[in-house]
Amino acid sequence: MQVFQHAATLHSAGRIPEALALYEGLAASLPQLGQFWHFFGLASFQAGETAAARERLRRALLLSPQDANCLNRFACIFLAANAPETARQHLRHALALSPDHAEACYNSGEAERLLGNNPAALACFDRATAARPEEANWQLSRAKLLHELGRLQDARAALENLAQMGLKSSELFFQMGRTLFEFFEADRAIAFYRRALLLTPGSAEGYNNLQLVLRSVERHSEAVNSARYARTMRPGDAVLEYNLADALLAAGQMAEGFARYAWRHHKDEVRIERRCLPPEWDGRPATDDKALLLCHEQGIGDEIRLVSCVADITRRYNGRIVLESDPRLVALFERSFEGVEVVPKIAQMNGIAPGADYRTLCTERQIGSHIMLGDMPRYVRPDLNAFSEVPGFLTPDPEERAQWRGRFDVAAGGPAVGFCWRSGMQRPGWRHNDMRIEDLVPLFSRSGILPVCLQYDEHETELRSLEQMTGRRVFRPEGIDQRNELDRVAAMASALDLVVSTNTSVLLIAGAVGTPVIGLHAARGALFLGARSNPWLPSERSLVKGGNRSWRTVMEEAIATMEQMLTAKR
Repeated sequence: MQVFQHAATLHSAGRIPEALALYEGLAASLPQLGQFWHFFGLASFQAGETAAARERLRRALLLSPQDANCLNRFACIFLAANAPETARQHLRHALALSPDHAEACYNSGEAERLLGNNPAALACFDRATAARPEEANWQLSRAKLLHELGRLQDARAALENLAQMGLKSSELFFQMGRTLFEFFEADRAIAFYRRALLLTPGSAEGYNNLQLVLRSVERHSEAVNSARYARTMRPGDAVLEYNLADALLAAGQMAEGFARYAWRHHKDEVRIERRCLPPEWDGRPATDDKALLLCHEQGIGDEIRLVSCVADITRRYNGRIVLESDPRLVALFERSFEGVEVVPKIAQMNGIAPGADYRTLCTERQIGSHIMLGDMPRYVRPDLNAFSEVPGFLTPDPEERAQWRGRFDVAAGGPAVGFCWRSGMQRPGWRHNDMRIEDLVPLFSRSGILPVCLQYDEHETELRSLEQMTGRRVFRPEGIDQRNELDRVAAMASALDLVVSTNTSVLLIAGAVGTPVIGLHAARGALFLGARSNPWLPSERSLVKGGNRSWRTVMEEAIATMEQMLTAKR
């Protein structure tokens, strides 16, 4: 037993290899001592010997099945192996035996978090940190979870408390940067990200996050350097490679940015296996009667932005063009691009990875080559001078437009102004990209306009709240599905005097039909290609929030811009 005690002392001192060597020698002489197998298994786990640790802890539990501490350590093996359901079962057993076991409670929170049960995870973290408030890493996990749950004020308070306790870790500094950015304090966030990188200079994720915040305050050269460094540390990582392309485009380095832009196809969220496509177009004019397929990709807003290149591609190819389109846009594109055949996009097939089979389309339309929509600018937008200054490149239905104009004239006591304040899906960094309905109060409060709702998802509760705050009635377009009837939406947008929108498909549709628009942007990102105003929409006046301001601070600019544009239109 003296040897076992000595081994346990070495173990407690963190001298794991020495302790393991002694444990190995004791295994034959202590076959029935549960505590020995518990310590042996724990040391094995700490040394990275997972399979051996599992068997040794299992043996300990056969000898001491009521040992809550051993059950907790056994569960940790399954947490590390990303088997949270199994871990949770053992942790529940441990807590049934010892309800006040703080470490088991904390680990239960980790299991619930991995299972996506964030509220349950927070309840576990709350109990664990209340029992052992000195556990800084537990407090940090709780703060991270508060952030994920959108309780940003609570997350910030928890992080600041850890800083006051004297914790100085890269993870704390990273989380502080992440949370401060959500409070529109980008400069302070950058400082914390840099502190994190001083402690973990090999963190590709750290440099990637830093470049995103640098771009929000238009420090584009630094952002490119940071993105390039992240990519150098982990070449071939689709996210880091794509983010470098994005940073280059935001900095106006269009040639290299577009050359790297193909990395978007390797990202998990957009990867599609397109089968039976002919070779990629090399940019040269047609030499036979084979058609060039403009291959669909990305969402509605990006699709509309990118088809602004179709007329130039048509002239360059000088042959038959087939444009693959979201079905909701087919009618609008057919009216807008004379001589271009527009077809609904190929339906995706389910499988290990999403796929689309182009065999029938390419055979029936005699397709000879293809180009992805997102690659068209590489050929026809080499620099900012290649963008048109003429507003509008899509042609709305004139009859539908006239009907909407008539409805607005009947309802209006002044100019009809459309509003859209957020995307239909919550994106990362949504507090920067999207507004809350209350942010629009100053704009809606202006008299002399007819506010028209262009928000295309569920919004009635928000509108009623806005009407109560402003005392103004908002015009709700009736008899139209604004998410799916996009040809009619384009006609309606063209009948408005002005549209004010964050960077959503609504902004793109309105600008594409030539309606004057005020674009409310989080930052001058890749969309701007280094320009001060959005080059894709000549009718847009771009207002950029940046990383250090909230949307409320942008509203006075928006009001002044709206009044200038409406006066000019009159």
